[in-house]
Parts: sequence; C-alpha cells; structure tokens
Amino acid sequence: MRSNGAAAGQALNRRNLLALGGLTVTAGTLAACGGPEEEEQAGELEWDEEAQQYVMEEEIASGQASLKVWFEEDYLAEAVIAAFNEEYPDVKVEYELVGKHDAVGKMALAGEGGTGADVYMTFYNEIPDAIDDGTAAPLGNYTDVLKGRMSEAFTGVVSQEDQMHAVPVTTESMALMYNKTLLEELTGSPEPAGTWEEIAELAEEYNDPSSNRWTIRMSTMEIYRAYPILSTMGWQVYPDGNVDDPGFDDPGLAEALEYYAGLREIWDVPSADSTWETIEEGFAGGETPYVTTGPWSFSLFDEGAEANGFEYGVTTMPIAEGGDPAATFAGMHVAAVSGYSKYPAAARVFANFMASDAGAAAVYASSGQIPALNEDLLSGIEGIGDDPHVAGIVEQSAQAELVPQVPEYFWEVGDAMVVDVWDELSDVDAAQTKAVETYNELHGL
Repeated sequence: MRSNGAAAGQALNRRNLLALGGLTVTAGTLAACGGPEEEEQAGELEWDEEAQQYVMEEEIASGQASLKVWFEEDYLAEAVIAAFNEEYPDVKVEYELVGKHDAVGKMALAGEGGTGADVYMTFYNEIPDAIDDGTAAPLGNYTDVLKGRMSEAFTGVVSQEDQMHAVPVTTESMALMYNKTLLEELTGSPEPAGTWEEIAELAEEYNDPSSNRWTIRMSTMEIYRAYPILSTMGWQVYPDGNVDDPGFDDPGLAEALEYYAGLREIWDVPSADSTWETIEEGFAGGETPYVTTGPWSFSLFDEGAEANGFEYGVTTMPIAEGGDPAATFAGMHVAAVSGYSKYPAAARVFANFMASDAGAAAVYASSGQIPALNEDLLSGIEGIGDDPHVAGIVEQSAQAELVPQVPEYFWEVGDAMVVDVWDELSDVDAAQTKAVETYNELHGL
C-alpha cells in the first residue's frame, strides 16, 4: 500500500525538485572538487571486493560511535535507519531534520565546525556547489556499483569526471494519467491516447463546458507543466547547457507556443483557474478521462478511484502528431557524503544503502517516492512490483531532462510567457519577445 507520507504530496512536487538558483552547468563541467585530500581519502579506504562495499570504521561497526545523518522528514529517516539496522544491527545512526534546500549551505559551516552530518539529503542540482565546498565527497568504488543500478541520466548530473559525488535516491516526473474505466465506456477501449490530436477528437464529443465536463485537465500556469507540450514540438530548454541562453529566442518556440495555445480548444479554462482543486481533485471525481500531473497525486487518485469505482493508469505524455517524444522536467533527491566526515567509509556505506534493494524498499514504503533505479530493479522492490502506476512514471522519466541548475527567474519568465499565450494576453511573437527581453534583463542584474 502506498504510504500517506507521500501525500505531503504537493510539498515535494513540481519544480521544488528542480534547480532554484545558480548557473546552469553540464555534468562534464561541474566545479572543481573541494580538495585533493578527498580523492585520496576515498582511495585509501578498505574495499571488500566480495561484498562490494567499504569496510566500516571499527568505532562505527562496533557501535562505540554513531553516524549522523540529515533528513527532511521523520518518517523517511526512521524507515531508512530501521532498514539499515536490519543489515547492520550494531551500527548506531542518529538523525537530525534539515531541509534539503538548506543542507548544502548549512553543511559548509557545520562541517568545518565539526557539527555537521556524515550523510545528508539534498537535491541533485545542489551538488555542484557542494563539490565546490568539499561537502559532497567522491563515492569512490561505489561509483561503478551505482552506475550498474541506475541510468546515466541520473548518475551523470552528480558526477565530476569519473566520480559520482552523490547517490541518486528518488526521482519523479509528470506523466499522463487516464481513467481506464471511463475510457472503455466512451471509446470501447481502456487504452490511452498517444497524441493530443486523439484527445482533441474525443473532446469534440465529450466536452461540456456548461457542466464543467472536460476530456483532459491540466495546469496552464507554469512552464514546468507546459514543457512536455512545447518539447514535443521540438523546443529544448537551455539547448547548450548555457545559462545565457534558455532558448526563448528559438524560432521553433514560436511554433510550439502556437500549438500550445491551440489546446485551449479542448480545455477552455483560464490559467488562473487551473488549480489543484480543478485539476487533480477533478480527475479523482471519476468524470475526467485524462489529466497531466505527477506521482504526488497518486494518494488522492487512489482514494478517488476506490470511492468512485474506477481504475486509472499512468503512461508517457502525449505527443503532437508526428512530433518528438514529450520531454518533462525531472526531479531527483540525492544522498551526499560530507567531505568532513570522521567516518568516510561508514558514511559511504549508509549513502549507498539508500540505493540498495532494501533501502529503496524502505524509501518507497515510507514515502511513496519512486527510487531512482533501473526499471528491471524497480520491479523487484517490495511493493513497487504490485503498483501498476510506477512503470508509467519510470517510462516518462527516461524521456525527462535533468537540468543541473536553473536560475529562479527562468521560471518566472517562462510562467509569464505561457500564461500570456494561454490567456490570449498577447500573441505568440509578443510573448516570446517579452520573455527574451525580461530574461536578459534579470540575467544581467
């Protein structure tokens, strides 16, 4: 059963998992490591080849000293530590609640002062700064272990050259969710549409604005939500990984925005009205065939499906007919080992455990969040194999883009652009020009 812990739901969603400041970089151009002593430290640790793990320091292995970890949520910390102690019963682990957005900045001070954690949770986009500060140590031999368990898309954005500096723990992405029961009644098949054109065709018969009945519900207030539509028309954000160029002046974006505006015909709702209540709660009521949202809505949809007698599915985002696969923005939580840890081997063992089968099962059972593992491994994780909705998120995540760091003003400018187009506050050319000028102005401050 999916934990209600994940329903805190909305708090973990959308661009909270994406970059909120700093420069855009690519995995190959991450800032230099906090110091060569960290590389030497990882190389000097004793590696158990048979067990494929580091040998923990005797103080930790015997319980004479404790590992200290930072988590954001009690329920996740307690579940992971309990699972870790099933494998390492003599190891003492204490935790402190520290927000993921605050962890890197706090560790830079606390680590040097000797009061920081050995392992801490943060967002993948924070790792470049943590490498710079020496607060995200290289994982050493665990790099090869983890690369065998998860995609390069996940491992690459937390790597510098050949070394990972954080363990990808969970990931999420938007996807298309559909009411199988209702679709079978309406079309004779529970299978979802693959294109926006197919959805529009159903909308011609099913939509009834006077009774607030719609074929699809989606938020139109954010570029985060609009991006899958813009990307299927060929537009890519930050095409060169350069913070100077978000791609707002791309001629292809004009065509993509025109297509986006045309979808107002099937979901004729002002952007300000496309709220959680309108979108997610509307789908949970059982009278909407499609919705675009993410796994943060699963708990609500599970309750709605049971209460209203329908079955729902999850699949990849629809594409424009003849268009590209729809890319989404992905988010990812990671565990980093502090370069200041007194117990670098044990810290790496704990961080790596979070991406093990047992660690992933504890993460999923307690939070409902999807482990950042390859699909074949996910199917064997307790609880996930029985969850029919995870596979759709994983499949869409394979098409998602992990943008290492995006300035906050990107979201402000992008949101304004898609709202202007959707609400017909300006034409596409004017909205695009405004986006370019505003971004350049804010970027130059």
